[in-house]
Amino acid sequence: MARYSGSGGTVASQAGPTGGTVSTKLRIGLCTIAAVAGCVFGPALGDCALIVILTRHAERAQSADKDPPLSAEGKRRAQLLASMLGTASVSAVYATEFRRTQETAQPLADLMHLVVQRIDADQTSVLVDAIRKHQDGVVVAVGDRNTVPNIIATLGGPPVQIGEAEFDNLFVVSIAGGEVNVVRLRYGAGVTSTQAPMSTRRSRVMKISFVRSGGLAAMPGLSVEGVVDLDDRGAKVTSASSKYQRELPTAEVEQLRLAADPARMSQARAVLASPSRKLHDAYQYDITVATNDGKSQKLTFNAAGGDEFDQAAPGLGRMVRWIDTEAQRIKEHRFGNR
Repeated sequence: MARYSGSGGTVASQAGPTGGTVSTKLRIGLCTIAAVAGCVFGPALGDCALIVILTRHAERAQSADKDPPLSAEGKRRAQLLASMLGTASVSAVYATEFRRTQETAQPLADLMHLVVQRIDADQTSVLVDAIRKHQDGVVVAVGDRNTVPNIIATLGGPPVQIGEAEFDNLFVVSIAGGEVNVVRLRYGAGVTSTQAPMSTRRSRVMKISFVRSGGLAAMPGLSVEGVVDLDDRGAKVTSASSKYQRELPTAEVEQLRLAADPARMSQARAVLASPSRKLHDAYQYDITVATNDGKSQKLTFNAAGGDEFDQAAPGLGRMVRWIDTEAQRIKEHRFGNR
């Protein structure tokens, strides 16, 4: 029996008609999964803006073919996946270019009257962008043991691993208000992993403090500081020294939380440590990010704008551009009050 236990309930598997285990169609389809994924951790089911179901392809046939099809066992698992998720109101199904992923996704797509959208395995960022465009609802993506962890990480989830012989993983990612929650479930026959089922809640960014100073264009006294308070009751950015305050719309709050995600900050730290970065006439940025678990991260670096980070650390690039725009607003407000 494969079992997930969380603070809000239990999802269990029991014997099914295929001879293995079936998550009782998760009792009421994806509603149960969604409750486990996002609403065990969140205040209400209504906060679960986007549910992403990720799974590795089913068992493949033993074949000399470089792109083998599913085995008979794999085809049964693909049918089981469709049966489990058939009442989940799935709005899109994605799969990589290989036969094994396409054939795993096809029964669900057929049941939902959808076309499997192909995005190649080396285009993780393209797939994640396509997923995020949905903003809400339920989408399903089928990949490989390497691509599924990459997709989860790019969505903002934690590091995960899938064993060579594991075909029974079902990752449920809920994304709402910049918060990413992940639950790892098992389904079908042949639960081979000795790993415990996983549930995790990512730390939520609650406050961002920033100071921008220096640069040829910055005259003495034009250092700009600000604090972004991302309280759900009313997010705002303030600059005490400039007597400045601006309320932040929900969409902007979500983008800031995504850009300042702790995992992205760690990635940015590695990029900033590169010895190849040689900048002259650059602003200095001091950014501190505090999360709801009481932890904080600080970055201090020089940059001539956010564009240089777009490839290696896109979250930092967006953050720098946002700070530059907000710094301009703060300066204009400061001069306007003189």
